[in-house]
This record gives sequence, C-alpha cells and structure tokens, in this order.
Amino acid sequence: EFVSLSKKDIYNILMYYTSTWDNNTHTYKYSSKFFDICEKYGYTTKSLLNYLDYLATYEAISADYPSKILGEIADNCNMLSQMSNKYDKYPRHFLTSHQITSRTYQRWKQEFNEELFAKRVNKKMETVIGDYKFIYPKTTKDIKDEAVQQSNCVASYIDRVINGQCDIILMRKKNDIENSLVTVEIRNGKVVQARQRFNESVNESEQKALDKYNEFLSKLNKNKEAA
Repeated sequence: EFVSLSKKDIYNILMYYTSTWDNNTHTYKYSSKFFDICEKYGYTTKSLLNYLDYLATYEAISADYPSKILGEIADNCNMLSQMSNKYDKYPRHFLTSHQITSRTYQRWKQEFNEELFAKRVNKKMETVIGDYKFIYPKTTKDIKDEAVQQSNCVASYIDRVINGQCDIILMRKKNDIENSLVTVEIRNGKVVQARQRFNESVNESEQKALDKYNEFLSKLNKNKEAA
C-alpha cells in the first residue's frame, strides 16, 4: 500500500533500464536503475519503494519521470558515500539535503592544508558537561564527516577555522561520541551557533549544556588573558 505511487508508477520505476558500453564485448549492457541503486547502496526493494513514495508525497517529486527521481537518489548516494561511510540514505528533506550534499562534495574535493588546520586544534576547548562531550575536530575530514552526518554546510567553515575566524566544536553524547549530535560554532570565545541535523534547533537539555559550555569558555578565556 502506497500513498502516492500507483501500480503503473511502480512498474515504470522497476522497469527503467539504463545502458552502458562494454569495451570488452563492444556491446551495450542494460540494467535496471532501481536494482542497481539497491545493490550499490544497500537499499532493499521495499525500503527504496517506500522512500520513493515518501518523496512523491511530501517532497512533490514526480514519479512520472523515473530517470529523474532515481538519478537524483543515485547522485546523492554517490557523493555521500565518497565522502564518508556514515550517511543517511533516507534524508527527510531530500531536495534541501541534495543541494547541501552537492556543495559539501565540491568542498570535499578541494585540497585543504592539514598542517595549518592541525595548528588550530585547541584541546583546551574540549570538556564533558553532564551527558555531553565537546570535541574539537582533529582533521578537516572530521568536519567533512560532520557535514555528511548532519546534512549541513559546516564543511564550508574549514577555511574560516584555518584562518582563525571561528572554531567548530562537535557536541556528542559522551557514551556515543562516534555519532554526530550538535554542530557548534565558536567566535570570540562564545557559542554563536548550535544546530542539530538539518540545521534544526537544539532541545532543552542540549541548550542547558551549551549554556554551561559558554561559562566554561568564558573561564578559559580569562585564564588565557591572565597568562
């Protein structure tokens, strides 16, 4: 049972075939785009059809053109999988997420000076407050991974970190530091921006921890000035 996809839509999606030239046999090889995506990116037939129905229902992506909808999903997964193995195959806001992924991917392909970034890493800004741990990213890849997991544009801040314009802190659950939770931007020793995935606002518990983190940063800056 689907909300928006008809039997005709499903048939057209499943039977949409693409061709690639085989240099060995000098012939074209044909394969289902839908099942190619399932095999390459780990979808099941049911999960991908349900997601396509979701996109048709809530993102107004037309199922009349399977080449477009399948092409965009394949493009999004291709970019994300190259940048990190930690990515969401079912982004809730696909159109926005796809645009952010494209910008992040272009940024990812650029070369960043890791040596300069390493000089900016400030472990004194790391601490644990309640259930949360505040971590300074050790490499530019850490920030790129954050951008992929959070579907945000924090990768565009790498140059600003290198140039000393801001600091990026990864706020994580202290018992689950591998998975992103909140991305925090610091300027002039204060939190100026903190966002969850898809740039959504933090919850009450996270905000209380951020308030205490601001107090921590204030003391850190006073000690630095005194020294």
